[in-house]
Amino acid sequence: MRPDRVRLLQLLILCAVPPAIEAAVLRGVRFTSVLGLAPQASAVWPYGTFHDLRWMLVYHNSWVAFAVELLTATVARGLFCAVLIAIAWPPEVPRPSVRRLAGRNLAISAVATVLLSPWAAMALVTAQVSLSFWLAFELLPLLVLAPLLQRAGMVPGWWRGLPSAALVGWASLNFVVLTAAGALVWGAPSWLTVPVAALAGAANGLLWLRVVRAAVTQERVRWRRVPVTAVAFVLTLSLLAFHDDIATMGARPVDQSLLRAAPALPEFANLRYAVLFLGGYETSYDGQFAHEFASAPVTRFSYRGTEADGRPRPYRAQDTHQSVETSARLLAEQVDQLHARTGKPVALVGVSEGAMIIRYYLGRMPHPAVEAAALVSPLIRAGRIYYPPPEASSGWGVATGWQLRGIFALIGTTGRVPDHPDSPFVRSLMDQGPFFRNNIFCPVPGVQMVLFLPIADAATVPPGAYPELPVYEVTALHGVLLDRPAELRRLADFLRHGPTTTPETGWEYELIEQASGPWQAPALALRLNPAWHYTGQADFALRRGACAERG
Repeated sequence: MRPDRVRLLQLLILCAVPPAIEAAVLRGVRFTSVLGLAPQASAVWPYGTFHDLRWMLVYHNSWVAFAVELLTATVARGLFCAVLIAIAWPPEVPRPSVRRLAGRNLAISAVATVLLSPWAAMALVTAQVSLSFWLAFELLPLLVLAPLLQRAGMVPGWWRGLPSAALVGWASLNFVVLTAAGALVWGAPSWLTVPVAALAGAANGLLWLRVVRAAVTQERVRWRRVPVTAVAFVLTLSLLAFHDDIATMGARPVDQSLLRAAPALPEFANLRYAVLFLGGYETSYDGQFAHEFASAPVTRFSYRGTEADGRPRPYRAQDTHQSVETSARLLAEQVDQLHARTGKPVALVGVSEGAMIIRYYLGRMPHPAVEAAALVSPLIRAGRIYYPPPEASSGWGVATGWQLRGIFALIGTTGRVPDHPDSPFVRSLMDQGPFFRNNIFCPVPGVQMVLFLPIADAATVPPGAYPELPVYEVTALHGVLLDRPAELRRLADFLRHGPTTTPETGWEYELIEQASGPWQAPALALRLNPAWHYTGQADFALRRGACAERG
């Protein structure tokens, strides 16, 4: 056999083995929601490091464990990449010694870990709160840094100058291939999972071959004296300065719309229900509709409770940061007041955080007066990761918690920081993780329910999250569904006639789930975390299904 064919065969086999092993292990323990990560086990710089970091940030339960995992992964990734680069090196170009390549790649593995760690932590935030706008803080820096880090370990002075157009193209193609490969591995029949993962790994081998050639044969490096990689890293960090702007654009509920529009829409007249509306995170209420309290078709929920006559108190954005349990207790009181005042059964409509409060209340508290509930932009599969409170010295995700505190402190230097990693609301999502990750898609006996799901949030949901509730899919960002007349009419139709849709999501939603799966963080298994008091319940953040085993 010709030497170049032997070299290619070696490269394909070496790249196929790690994804096949990872897929086999994940399939064996029925951790199928993250099968899409398997192809990245042998990916070209820096995607392999990004793969390792997400696993480490979730699966460590002490500082010592994190240090051992970090050191092991850094050394293993550096040596593995050095071997792949040596095999992929074009024969017409003089190659450094294997020892030099090993030293260079060990150093680059450490550097890549530092550069990518903040953005891997963003993947955990996405898994924690299921908000699609956080993907911008995860994937945009990765896509910017990927062409620059591809050259790492192959050529000296890789941090200076611009990568060639070929390297930029290969980095982009690499992202596309890993996305498609992850979706294929996840969607393959169980008996084909390992072979498909192996083929995806072999595709990585071909990419290694092309990337190494493009890097070592680049004849001209533009801006040779400029430390472009360092500049790019600083610029990506500056993306955090726009946190408030991106959050306001993509994840803040427009929660006055229902209260403004309902009186003018005939569909909301003479409903058999008394409707209680719960706004979302960072909303506020200044008493604007207080004069219409007695006659309004929709009553506002207040995060600060009510006056003696049941009138909702004004509240500030800061009041929405309280725990879900605290808000649910207030909801129970306000439901009873509304039912007693009107004599009607109560229908609940909640946006984002409001939807989470409703679902917690219906699942954990008596609710005899409630007969209907609409969950608008709920946080699907929230609470998939964990980190202990700041006073704890150990626990699952202990290093991750401190990294996120540092990141949000950095964000805080640029402006207001509404989303703190230890706020009572975020903390309650983690503490009640087993409930939220398992029950948002599930019906409640005796209560008619419907979901309004924005297409954008499908990017945060593990593949295979099949709803068992009727679903309205809306092409929209998180939390801005009820400012549309068409969705308000759908809501009114539900309140008049009950759910009229089938319990399923469309192909677009499921396609986005599968395409985003390779870039999500793995969920922490319920049985591992003592703080979750595991009692043998199902864990649908790990495998297909909503409320019952499927597939």
